[in-house]
Amino acid sequence: MNHYRNMNLALLAKLDALDQAPAILTKLQGAYKQISYSELKDIAFSLANGLVQEGLMHHDRIAIISSTRAEWVYADLGGLLAGAIISAVYPTTLEEETAYILNDLEAKFVFAEDKTQVNKLRLMQNEVPSVHRVYVFNAAGVELDEWVRPLSELMNVGKEWKGNEAKLRAISNSISGSDILTIIYTSGTTGSPKGVVLTHENYLVTIENLFVHSPKAFLNVNRNLSFLPLAHALERIGGYYLLLYAGKTIAYAESMDTIIANIAEVKPEFIAGVPRVYEKMYARVRQNLQASSWLKKQIFYWALGVGKEAASYKIAQLPLPAWLGVKHQLADKLVYSTVKKRFGGKLQFMVSGGAPLNPEIARFFHHLDLLILEGWGATEGTAPYTVNRPEEYRFGTVGKAIPGVDIRMANDGELEVKGDNIFREYYNKPDATVESFTPDGYFKTGDIGTIDPDGWVTITDRKKQLIITAGGKNVAPAAIQRLLVIGKLIDAVHIIGDNQKYIAALVTLDSDALAKFAREEGIKTKGHAELTRHEKVIAKIAADVEAANEKLASYMKVKKFKILPTSFTVETGELTPTLKIKNKVVNQKYAAEIASLYEKEPINEY
Repeated sequence: MNHYRNMNLALLAKLDALDQAPAILTKLQGAYKQISYSELKDIAFSLANGLVQEGLMHHDRIAIISSTRAEWVYADLGGLLAGAIISAVYPTTLEEETAYILNDLEAKFVFAEDKTQVNKLRLMQNEVPSVHRVYVFNAAGVELDEWVRPLSELMNVGKEWKGNEAKLRAISNSISGSDILTIIYTSGTTGSPKGVVLTHENYLVTIENLFVHSPKAFLNVNRNLSFLPLAHALERIGGYYLLLYAGKTIAYAESMDTIIANIAEVKPEFIAGVPRVYEKMYARVRQNLQASSWLKKQIFYWALGVGKEAASYKIAQLPLPAWLGVKHQLADKLVYSTVKKRFGGKLQFMVSGGAPLNPEIARFFHHLDLLILEGWGATEGTAPYTVNRPEEYRFGTVGKAIPGVDIRMANDGELEVKGDNIFREYYNKPDATVESFTPDGYFKTGDIGTIDPDGWVTITDRKKQLIITAGGKNVAPAAIQRLLVIGKLIDAVHIIGDNQKYIAALVTLDSDALAKFAREEGIKTKGHAELTRHEKVIAKIAADVEAANEKLASYMKVKKFKILPTSFTVETGELTPTLKIKNKVVNQKYAAEIASLYEKEPINEY
């Protein structure tokens, strides 16, 4: 593997060499269209030339405000080739926080997705004086003026890029590994967002170490499906830079709501998601099973049992005994192949990151011959610190450290990390930077976990999210949440109990699963909110809570719960763009409901 001087040169090497090989698949007018590496090169150089013509200087900052789509990559590549430092803002970010980020960056240009984002930017136009111009991807319905122009116009300005090619390539040649590639802002659930400064070297080292860590996972696959926000560190590296660095193909989902349908169309060989995505997939498989005939259910459960028998051999990388191999082939023909076909039929593995995944969900898919590899990382680590490998994996762990990453455990259980993948600083926040490192240079991750003698890492919870009960017990809410979300009606769980005598939970329900449950039970009540109050639904959730409690220590058992009438969403503010629950927001928004859970001492009140 070549070690390039900067990411620009690494990406240019593929843009120059791969010509008509497919770089991007994007859905246009109802069908997927292929963008070759040659076409991507023309787009990137056109945008880079256009930006330079419009006054972009080396090291100027650019912000992208858009959901994940091909144009996001076009803007990013064009900005990089023009010598810019690229940042991104989640499209769901509110006006005040967006203005803060743009001002902190002193962004010169902004790429915006559509009318919604342009309208938001117009509201703050006078508050972001550094922004010279906004270029919009989808200009439908957008009122254009000197400040807001369509992306197509910028491409047109730069379309004769070959006349300036030498100057543009000179920009990339002048970049060192220590130069800033991107500034990724944390979600800002507590206080102002912090801009994580990541260099070209951070990305080069991380990508190359991932290839060394698992060539089978990251070099031998050819196509993914990208759907997580590209503003997030995991997707930026795992679903974008790593793919183009290796000369692979990136396919883009139409939205988070169409992932399953798009997987079937695109037939990816791997995907990267957060636990909530796999929880939804798990729920979908179970819902389809419940709608099946008695015979199909029996066959499914038999095949699941065969998969369980085969699991230990697969984990040990051993061939199946002849008798089990025959059963496994039959199970594949009857069940596994059907399930895998719904996921495109070519998936070699899936990656889960961003939060702990329930190992029972990973094992369930493993028994159906689908492999989920859990990893662990953070924006400050250019995303991954550890990841399981197809060649070596253990469910319930996040794998072993990738090469070049040193992990240790502090006295309080917090994991600390050191390596060339670790970020340089928090932008414009020197005090926060100093506070985040130990005196000997380890980054304090904020994650609580363990490292066994063989190097397997297990994450328990976030340090700041640990609940300390009135009895002084430390409770990791993630452990409880993972047990509860496998309930077929449950969508999300918020665990509470800090300074209280017992643990309680707020629960939201999956609308599709709830409607199906109502039909099966003959419940005539209409509407999601009304169904959440039905006695049969409450009894079902109570049973799920009881089942989870059987696996929990007494001080971790959920003594009371309340079903909320609506779901947590990004749009209503309870979820981050990467689908994590914002504890502070939920605690404030549902303060009355939480208070009601502690009005009196519970005695098996479910």
